[in-house]
Amino acid sequence: MIIMKTSYRIFTFLALLVSNPLTVLNAQNELIISFETITLPVRVHRFTSDEDARLNCSLSDDEIRQQFEVVNETWAQSAIVWEIESIIDVVARRPKDFAKAMENPVGTLAKALASNMPRKQLLKDGFNVVIAEDYERSIGGVFLPNEDGLVFYAKKGPKGIQTPAVLAHELGHSLGLPHTIFEKNNNLMMGSGEGRVPTLTKPITASQIMIARLYAMNGKPFSPPQVKAPSRSPNKIFGTLDTNEDNIISLSEVKETHRAFVIDFFRKASRSPADSLSREEYDFILDQQGRQRQRSQQREQAPQAQQPNQRAYGPGIAPQIFSRFDADQNDQITRKEASRPGSLINEYFDKWDSETNGDGILSREEVVACLTAQPAAIGGLKNSRN
Repeated sequence: MIIMKTSYRIFTFLALLVSNPLTVLNAQNELIISFETITLPVRVHRFTSDEDARLNCSLSDDEIRQQFEVVNETWAQSAIVWEIESIIDVVARRPKDFAKAMENPVGTLAKALASNMPRKQLLKDGFNVVIAEDYERSIGGVFLPNEDGLVFYAKKGPKGIQTPAVLAHELGHSLGLPHTIFEKNNNLMMGSGEGRVPTLTKPITASQIMIARLYAMNGKPFSPPQVKAPSRSPNKIFGTLDTNEDNIISLSEVKETHRAFVIDFFRKASRSPADSLSREEYDFILDQQGRQRQRSQQREQAPQAQQPNQRAYGPGIAPQIFSRFDADQNDQITRKEASRPGSLINEYFDKWDSETNGDGILSREEVVACLTAQPAAIGGLKNSRN
């Protein structure tokens, strides 16, 4: 039933594009397809917390609406509009779980974020975005398809104050778009790496537009389908699907029983059901997937001292420290401002203060001087005492 239903939706969607396209010519007489606008309702949940400032979102209603205005500038490329249904405050339920997860975020933070979100206030027929204050150097945001399709975002992330492009990226995941494999030109769905720069808006491809619109038509967050591969051997799959043996896979040539698999495989490669995939591209995808699995295994197996939050930071981290902790923006951090469990400044505040003038305040110059003399790592003082 799943295969038939999925295939029917895909073919119905493609049939609509072919039978009744809205086509126009641009100024250069180039043929383009114009889509009718799809409006998607979003309920924004603003985390509040008296126990952990990182969960206590300081964005105002107006600031949140301004962020969505920029998000919609990116999504205008696909004629999809994210419309805020409401903005509500929610008290984080398990801040201690979040604090513990932030000590070692790999594989733990997403679950901890989900545990902090009360489900009774979710928008049932639409999308839900949950905004915190600061994810520090862990993540910029995350989409959890198996947790009511929640999108988590924060005012601050690995690079300090985040641009709305991060939120637009996570909303892309909620419409079935994966991290890109082939597109590296600052594409909206790029992961971190070379070629990604912090612009307010980002481009998306024609194939991504079709994928996003396909799932947007459901009016709810994307949920990964249960599909069965034609073979257990990845190397044999291509031959099974390439029925006309031209070294190219297209949806139209595969057997009906394999269509759901092809649709989802194409999606993972940022290809729409109307696209095709060459043998060379297929092998490249397998290679990238293998590398990704290897990196994930290495992160999971790495000892605690090698985890990302254990790296040593030099004076270059000072701007991010002051962006997060200098509440009144006077280039000074007090003991109270630094009192955030699990943060570098909280751990080293007393040490750095005693090494400078012991006045209970750390200036930007003092932090830079201390980090220049000796780089610091989260957990570094604890490990040195053991």
